[in-house]
Amino acid sequence: MPITYFFSGLELDAIVGERDRIAREFEDFDIVGAIAGGDKFIDPRHGYNDAHKSEMGGMTYNHIPFAHPFGKEMQGEYLEGFVCDQVIWTRNIASEYFRKTIVSVHPPDGIYAPSSADCLRDCGMDSVVVSSETFGSSYDKGRMYWGSGLRHVVRTNDLQLNSDEFQNAGRFIEAVESYANDNGIEYVTVGCDIDEFNGQRNMSAHDGIARLCGVGQAALGRVNMININASAYRDQEAGQINDVWGWDDVHAMMDRDGGMGFMDLQRNSELRDVILKVGERYNEGLDVSEAKDKLRWSLDAACRNRWCSGAPKGHYDHFLGETKDRLGY
Repeated sequence: MPITYFFSGLELDAIVGERDRIAREFEDFDIVGAIAGGDKFIDPRHGYNDAHKSEMGGMTYNHIPFAHPFGKEMQGEYLEGFVCDQVIWTRNIASEYFRKTIVSVHPPDGIYAPSSADCLRDCGMDSVVVSSETFGSSYDKGRMYWGSGLRHVVRTNDLQLNSDEFQNAGRFIEAVESYANDNGIEYVTVGCDIDEFNGQRNMSAHDGIARLCGVGQAALGRVNMININASAYRDQEAGQINDVWGWDDVHAMMDRDGGMGFMDLQRNSELRDVILKVGERYNEGLDVSEAKDKLRWSLDAACRNRWCSGAPKGHYDHFLGETKDRLGY
């Protein structure tokens, strides 16, 4: 079953750093070596592409959103100063250690605006999987949309693989078929967080793996399962993303309506001001590399979440303070 796995650079760093320990826990299975040296994952930039193989996709290095909420007037500073660095950082780790060039990305927590497309395209991306919580019609979901030369593959939120109703994998395949037929969609993109299947949330790791394997078995000979890269190139009814999504409108997948109700407005406002200060110092000719290195930890999507208190809030405050010190506040 071809799956596109979206990793942040931080996660890839951890996998590489814990390579030996992970191998011991999985009976000498070397996940880094398997991806780097095997033929199970595609690598389109180096001539190896197969719709039915898995794909390594990426996020920003430290889970910072692809667009800054409530900050249209400073989106350029955010994209050029932080997002681009983070995406390239992740790509470099994937290339160096896993021997795969990432061409597909997904925004952390689904926080995205089409105005990010230029930046992602300049970072070498071909396609981005975006969420559809703001889309009113099921007909608009599941399709591919263009934006600044970047392919936007829209994930449907009407089907959730981890739902109890899909304990029988065959029912999931039936639901996908019905959804596609009812809405005239050739390819349906369904996404899920890994913690839904690894024992951290709704089901045990054993049950999660069993469900994924069951879906693969149920799909054989019935539906054509492909990776994101292939899906982005095969949709023949592609439109423009700004036809269904305002160019500068930042939305997320955290809330059912795609809104930003989960966002801590005070933290986000503080980040906006510090980002602008970084740009100001840079334009003054000062070296802001250390400040940016500290700030990226506070820019994490979870640190912006008003539900995240305790350690994440302390993490946010600590690194924001260090950033300000380096900027001469």
